[in-house]
Amino acid sequence: MTLSLSSFRLRLLLGSVLWILLGFLVSWAVLSSLLRSRVLHEFTSELDHHASELAELVEIDPIDGIVMRAPLSDSRFSDARSGYYWQVTLSDGTTLASASLGSSRLPLDLSGDAGQPFREAEVAGPSGQAMMLERMVPVGTPSGPLARVAIAIDLRLIAGYVGALEGSLAIAMACLACGLILAAVAQITFALRPLARIDTALQAIKQGHAKRMPQDLPTEVRPLIDNLNGLLDQNDAMIQRARLQAGNLAHALKTSLAHLQIEADRLADKDPSGAIIQEHCNIIRRQIDYQLARARATASRAGGNAATRIGPTIESVVAAIRRLPDNRLLEFGIDVPGPDVMVACGPEDLEEVLGNLIDNAAKWARTQVLISVTILERSLIIRIEDDGPGMPADMHERAFRPGERLDETAPGSGLGLAIARDVVDLYDGRMWIESSRFGGACVGVELELSR
Repeated sequence: MTLSLSSFRLRLLLGSVLWILLGFLVSWAVLSSLLRSRVLHEFTSELDHHASELAELVEIDPIDGIVMRAPLSDSRFSDARSGYYWQVTLSDGTTLASASLGSSRLPLDLSGDAGQPFREAEVAGPSGQAMMLERMVPVGTPSGPLARVAIAIDLRLIAGYVGALEGSLAIAMACLACGLILAAVAQITFALRPLARIDTALQAIKQGHAKRMPQDLPTEVRPLIDNLNGLLDQNDAMIQRARLQAGNLAHALKTSLAHLQIEADRLADKDPSGAIIQEHCNIIRRQIDYQLARARATASRAGGNAATRIGPTIESVVAAIRRLPDNRLLEFGIDVPGPDVMVACGPEDLEEVLGNLIDNAAKWARTQVLISVTILERSLIIRIEDDGPGMPADMHERAFRPGERLDETAPGSGLGLAIARDVVDLYDGRMWIESSRFGGACVGVELELSR
């Protein structure tokens, strides 16, 4: 299915996707900031815990100066360049540092008389920037000398930890976003399904399978359905009135024309002008028949295509033509794929087309007439062939002109092919003449299939 910007489905889908993505981008920014803040807070709490533990473990030894009664509980402070560091410095400059610092030292800033018992800062560590917590604490006893106790951790470790959490968060949010987009697609598809039903119902009306739109559709489109049904009823009533008026007019004209014809016949025996009147009466009669056929086909087309079975219609028309005295010796062949093949054409109009074409073929055939049907993807082709004398290629289009008679000695009004082609054109079909497999003429008709 091709989508364009005029599609409801595409507009709703794009709107949903954009809002979902915008919501997730904002959520990502907020959650990422909260996550980073929370991680920094946890690391700060951890450093504070280690600083308190370090202050309790440090003591003054008369010989060795600052010593640790026991190592810190976290072994990472003992690994070289682990990113976890501690340092204790007395006021006289005596320093004790973790093995992870090696020969490096943390840049301490607090002094015993500065009135700053606590400091948190980003400093230059042995392998990059580090977050450091520095405190002034008494060593040994509560009244012992003050020392600067510092605990630090590489910001790279914090960034890696935050990055891992953000990666997991990104995967979870991406999965959730995909799920919401799929849910939006399903919801839009479900919500727009009644529109597809409306299209199907309109196609059924167009092809003659239904007369009105169904009523079991959502409330939001019910006014549209009611208006469409009202329009269909109004159109049907207008077509019926037009058919009745056309029939009444034709009856009135033909009645008066019949009286004129009778008088012309009487006058022809006495005056040559009677033949002229007869000729013009025949012209008027042909035009009435031609215009009535067009009006009937136009009314049928305006009312929607009726689905007509092609096989039974052909058999019915052939049976009627075979009973004519001049056609009893002809052989009529019918080749139809099956009785259930439907063509999108009104039954009366299809009979009009086939009747004119098969009757015309019977007039020119010597021994046989073949009617065959070929089914294409969306249409079917009807071919009416005869084994008569055929028709020159330069006469094929001329044969469809109203009143055109290629042989004045043959019976007929010259309107059959013209009427048939006009009816086929009204149903968006096409008609042509070609050479028959039996040496005569072949008239082809292509009409839309009714599914």
